[in-house]
Amino acid sequence: MMTEADRTIQIFDPVGEVEAIDRREERSLDTLKGRRVGYVFNQHISAVTFWKALEREVEHKLAPSAVQRLYKENTWAPAPKAKLDELIAGTDYALVGVGA
Repeated sequence: MMTEADRTIQIFDPVGEVEAIDRREERSLDTLKGRRVGYVFNQHISAVTFWKALEREVEHKLAPSAVQRLYKENTWAPAPKAKLDELIAGTDYALVGVGA
């Protein structure tokens, strides 16, 4: 037999607090060729084939001096901030995949 507690509905407030982002001045690159590239990809099954081809093409055409990859383990969760900070520090530009 169900009790009153079994029939209780809990409602959660969906409003969150947005973290303020410390933005630095944007810088332009004269070329992408030979620069350090970063990839941030959520590994969604619908984009895996495209993403692999994109990486191959970038590495073939632009010959980056270094490559860093951040492949998320969970398609829907945000990438860990510490990992993103590491990627930003070690690259000149990054390609960010769908929903990454």
